[in-house]
Amino acid sequence: MGDPLPAVRVSRRGEERLRSGHLWVFGDDLREVPPGLPPGQWVSVTSRSGEFLGTATCNLSSRLALRLVSRSTAAPSKAFLAEGIRRALLRRDEAGLGSLEALRLVYSEGDFLPGLVVDRFGAVLSVQIQTAGMEILRQEIVSALDEALSPRLLYERSEGGPRRLEGLPERKGMLAGSGPPQETVTLDGCRFLVDVEGGPKTGFFLDQRENRKIVRGLAGGRSVLDGFCSTGAFGVYALAGGASSVLAVDISGEAVAAASGNAARNGLGSRWEGREGNLFSVLRELAERGRRFDLVILDPPSFAKSREGREGALRGYRDINRLGFSLLTPGGVLATSSCTQLIDVAKWNEALRDAAADARVDVHVLARGGQSPDHPVLLGVPETEYLKFAVLRTRGT
Repeated sequence: MGDPLPAVRVSRRGEERLRSGHLWVFGDDLREVPPGLPPGQWVSVTSRSGEFLGTATCNLSSRLALRLVSRSTAAPSKAFLAEGIRRALLRRDEAGLGSLEALRLVYSEGDFLPGLVVDRFGAVLSVQIQTAGMEILRQEIVSALDEALSPRLLYERSEGGPRRLEGLPERKGMLAGSGPPQETVTLDGCRFLVDVEGGPKTGFFLDQRENRKIVRGLAGGRSVLDGFCSTGAFGVYALAGGASSVLAVDISGEAVAAASGNAARNGLGSRWEGREGNLFSVLRELAERGRRFDLVILDPPSFAKSREGREGALRGYRDINRLGFSLLTPGGVLATSSCTQLIDVAKWNEALRDAAADARVDVHVLARGGQSPDHPVLLGVPETEYLKFAVLRTRGT
């Protein structure tokens, strides 16, 4: 047995938040904190009356001060991580996903391992360590993953806003193993080259898998525009579903090249056109030229990085979807997404309604979707449910 963890007492509001099922307590709701706690320190959380509420990681330099890792006593150890990873893998197995080549194996709060994300691409694991509480267990994470999964390569992509908010430097590079940071994987019969070193985020966006299957089922015989195409997954699925053509647009030339490579990898290059450019500008240009598509796919990046940016994000969603509607043939279909956790479904729907009104089209909702089940939603933590997807058909003339 190690030394007992420091105890942190929370306010009534913090206590109610934890009892409601959430895992977070903000700094304003801490009441008694031992002096000198380093970032990432694991602590016991107690109520105002001293009742034990769980074990959390603590970072007083972050607005999000406590992240619960267990509602029981727990110690920062390889054994704790190994058990958390085992349970995460079991959830995928129970959902019928365990045999997939490309899969999110650990999804932060969704798997009660806040700050840890692990994606599998064949024999390669891509890892994000996003919080100080997980950063202090860096070596234990590597060891636990290596023992549980025996990857050829374990590569780190701990970059971006979450690290900065935790006061941590970005880290990127090989953690264990050997060989190239690229791996070819098959998803639903489509082959993709995943680059965990140079690709987006962990190397490939896995959360849209179920939504891509919806698009594939609608794409037969249609001309398609794949906006914000990234590595081309939506467009490849559309062509696999029988689309007559795909124009794939992304602001990143590297992404356009990767997407074109994936189309060719599936024998679909003859129906594929890639274009580098700002999608807002490209869509306006296409509209002015009178070009139209039967199916427009929009998978934008997060338009809001903070609560203060929400209004600007809503304007962005309204504008990009208005442009998407304007490029549709009569009776055409818009498949559109939002990965901005700060924008809820109601506000996003309002932006879509405004976009349709601005474009002077009436639309029916054909389908709705969200993140794939390897990104499990914890009901008490609404922030774990971030991806919104809708398929909208315009009324024909």
